[in-house]
Amino acid sequence: MPSRRNIRIGNTSGATGDHWNAMQRMVQDGNVDVITGDWLSEMNIAWNAIAKKENPQLGYEVGFLDQLEDCIDDIVARGIKVITNAGALNTLALTRKVEELCKERGHNNVIVASVLGDDISHLLSQPTSRKALKFSHLDHPDQSLEDWELAPDVETGVAYLGAKGIIAALNSGADIIICGRVTDASPVIGAASWWYGWAEDSFDELAGALIAGHLIECGPYITGANFSGFREYLPDLVDLGFGIAEILPTGESFITKPDTSPGFVNKFNTTAQLLYELQGALYLNPDVVADISKVRIENTSQPNRVAVSGVKGLPPPATTKAMITARGGFQCETTFYINGLDVAEKAEMMKNQLHHMFKDSKFSKLSIEVYGTPAQDPKSQQAGTVFLRVFAQARNKEDISARKFRNIVYALRMQSYPGYHMNLDFRTMDPKPFMEIFPVTIPLSTLSHQVLMKEKTIDISVPTKTAQYPPTRPSYETQNIIDMNSFGPTESAPLGSIVHARSGDKANNSNIGFFVRNEDEYPWLQNFLTVNRLKALFGDDWLKGDQTRRVERCEFPNILAVHFRVLDFLDGGIASSSRVDGLGKGIGEFLRSRVVDIPTKFLVRGRISTPESEAI
Repeated sequence: MPSRRNIRIGNTSGATGDHWNAMQRMVQDGNVDVITGDWLSEMNIAWNAIAKKENPQLGYEVGFLDQLEDCIDDIVARGIKVITNAGALNTLALTRKVEELCKERGHNNVIVASVLGDDISHLLSQPTSRKALKFSHLDHPDQSLEDWELAPDVETGVAYLGAKGIIAALNSGADIIICGRVTDASPVIGAASWWYGWAEDSFDELAGALIAGHLIECGPYITGANFSGFREYLPDLVDLGFGIAEILPTGESFITKPDTSPGFVNKFNTTAQLLYELQGALYLNPDVVADISKVRIENTSQPNRVAVSGVKGLPPPATTKAMITARGGFQCETTFYINGLDVAEKAEMMKNQLHHMFKDSKFSKLSIEVYGTPAQDPKSQQAGTVFLRVFAQARNKEDISARKFRNIVYALRMQSYPGYHMNLDFRTMDPKPFMEIFPVTIPLSTLSHQVLMKEKTIDISVPTKTAQYPPTRPSYETQNIIDMNSFGPTESAPLGSIVHARSGDKANNSNIGFFVRNEDEYPWLQNFLTVNRLKALFGDDWLKGDQTRRVERCEFPNILAVHFRVLDFLDGGIASSSRVDGLGKGIGEFLRSRVVDIPTKFLVRGRISTPESEAI
């Protein structure tokens, strides 16, 4: 343990392409001991696979290196540790770049470590290992990799590593640690575990650090971004800062931000971030499983400082998640704009023409969807315009060539609806490659988890205490059954009049967490938000797909929340989805906009305008 004071960990990236000077500002104003950053998602794992295939020297996140160049001198001067997963699919290449940067700046004593073992491509290329490991689907264990249509075309795979390699690197004196696909919270878990010297079975402490890492890993989400209560803080939500986790020896934490950075941290936007991309009440990780069913999030006497407690730790599973990618083919898209009268009929005309022209196509996927609703008596053409988006994919490039897609679409311009106009950037109609993903589980014992530093190799052992966790998470309706009439008279209003929500994705699944601010509203939320109610709120979106898809429901009473996981809802996930919202981030806001019957006594606390619509 370097010090008896609490460790302060500042995050400087929530995704690829995040703010270019977040690291510099955190170094200057965060008063932190460790800087972490999450540059990876299922989306840019696929992108990096394409980049590395075309150039073996690429496949890492250049944005991390750009940020580091701006502040490496200050990082070294202040003795700040840096831990990142920006190595992506080429950790060693990024490590070499960082070492070169340090030497150029005269920081010859800086020790750069690589954490390896996430790349499982070699296992996928060997028929014997593929057969032995089976690579069962993460959410559907009855399916294996060999059942996947693209199994013969698999190009790469990465397993989600835990924090043990990071801990070993820090214990060996590393200053900058470059990882590939470690879990999003692993850098925070590793830093806190090293700082306090936690044991491998310090499960409560590790679980607390896991949740602290989960809260800050999405960058400005913890300082006001993507929060359904944002209206209260306008117009100050500009140039938002990044979050800091101050973790205690117990694993409990304070979530905060640099005093000089814009934004805010309170119990409500922290609750929203907690509910983001969950898989239920158990948060699985290769080092620990966090039971967050009794989690507490409370404001403190200091502004922008929230206390997080009540997390219980359990032994980790003996397996971890891995993401396997294959080239899915090529895709194109374009957008038509429709305005004026008879919008629905104009869209139908265009759809009929497109389906006729594409009737002999060999597309693997074709989506022709209308987005938006025209305003009544619009005061501008823009206000009365909706989009008709045409999206297509094909396994073979020749099946979606200019002759098979762009020329057909363009040929319709002279026989189309009144007022026809379209997106004139025809580059979107040129075929571009896309990847598909197949999430699996893999035994940790099959991975070669290692640390390379100072010309030595450190082998990382697997956890000695593990437990089994079924892929089907516990799901239940509320046990706090109350007669809905007991809440008194109701009025039709958007659900979001009193309910906050946050939604996100994990591969092909969508999660949505709902919560209220007031304790007397929570029994109503528990009884109102049943699985069947959720399906009804989805409306046509539920009816479009497989109506037998699984929905898992759980409750978090200490934070007044109800959470749902909807499996197989995102059309394959972000790497290949035809949805505009392939990440599912807008689903929660859509559901908040649905008009329902809400007790009048709750609405009077903060009434908003109510659309004229039938309540669900």
